[in-house]
Amino acid sequence: MNIFKNKLWNWGHLEGSHNELVGLDCNMTPEEFGREYGINNSFIVSYGGNIQPPYKDMAERFSSLDNVIWSVLGDSSTPLPNDRLGNTKDIIEALPYGKNIIGGVVDDFFSPKRLERFTPEVLMDIKKALNDKGLEFWCVLYAHEMEKDLSVYMPCFDGVTFWIWKPEEINDMQMYLDKFFALAKDKKTMLGVYTYDFSVNAVMDEKLFEKQTRYYFDLLRKDETDGVIVCSSTIGDADLATNKVLKKLIEEYSEM
Repeated sequence: MNIFKNKLWNWGHLEGSHNELVGLDCNMTPEEFGREYGINNSFIVSYGGNIQPPYKDMAERFSSLDNVIWSVLGDSSTPLPNDRLGNTKDIIEALPYGKNIIGGVVDDFFSPKRLERFTPEVLMDIKKALNDKGLEFWCVLYAHEMEKDLSVYMPCFDGVTFWIWKPEEINDMQMYLDKFFALAKDKKTMLGVYTYDFSVNAVMDEKLFEKQTRYYFDLLRKDETDGVIVCSSTIGDADLATNKVLKKLIEEYSEM
């Protein structure tokens, strides 16, 4: 695979997960997204609780992807698992059926309810359980969450994914990135882009999307980050200008 494409990731929910939210009729799977856009690495994250253990069948299904990182905790609308370590044990039990699984991720993590239950001590136990199996532990961090003191949590993760939730804040992305890289200075990092404005459920500004994606692709080519994540395959088959821009930029940067 092209070296550049091998560092691109999909923020993968199951097909159709966002249809009700965005008012679109989309059916693209993470696997189809990989074939269409050349992005064959994927996070696999429960949305509204639509992924539940055991993961054997789903791990086998996604075995065609190059690398997969599964959700230890799903999105904010997914009920928290009963187990102290979230879905960590379920991910580990799926390893024989998904040899492309390389890690776990906690989505929408820095909220009071999740922080109360998943203390640094618990997070360190999750990290150890995953690391003992050769897996990495990742988290999701939004730009507006960096106002908090997160120093006690950073040692708990191997990698941090960074997201700017509101499109208008893309104009300040250098300020946010400076803060982010200072916070995650000893971690692996990935930078996320949205092809849709989920903050207000509206079409994403095409120019802002290209500005952000091009900037992140430049950082990726300079090895200043470990990956760029696209959210999401769920609307990859929608007739959106941002999807067309994404294809154009992937082709452009893959040929450099």
